[in-house]
Amino acid sequence: MTTPNGPGPSREEQVRRQVLAWQRSFVAKDVDAMMSFYAPTGFTAFDLMPPLEFHGGEMWRENWVRFFASFEGGIELEFADLEIQAGGDLAFMRAMVHLAGVMNGTAIDTWVRQTNCFRLIDDEWLMIHDHVSWPTDFATGQSLMGLVPSMAQR
Repeated sequence: MTTPNGPGPSREEQVRRQVLAWQRSFVAKDVDAMMSFYAPTGFTAFDLMPPLEFHGGEMWRENWVRFFASFEGGIELEFADLEIQAGGDLAFMRAMVHLAGVMNGTAIDTWVRQTNCFRLIDDEWLMIHDHVSWPTDFATGQSLMGLVPSMAQR
């Protein structure tokens, strides 16, 4: 573990490794592996799908099982503009995330905004909050799923 005066990867690099390992478990649709990245208690999420707020554990696992079951074949998930800040026992990441695949028979190719908060628990950076969203057109009430970040190359 890194301390301000100690050797080894920085806190930011430790969190980056967790984020990239989570990404690999997502692409593999491995719910058990994904659940290992979340704090065992106190985890919350604001996701793209209802309900308005998730409260960890079994509720979050069931969300992932339903989500992955809705995809036919593989899923692409790539980070752009990944930024990580860490200090003490708290860290956060923010990124633009490209998601593509065939969901419920329809091809999707979209960018979402993702922010995750981490806490250092028993020498491991675990997610304590997950937030994924699309911007909304308030005039129509529709999510703007077709926006592409300026730094993205498709």
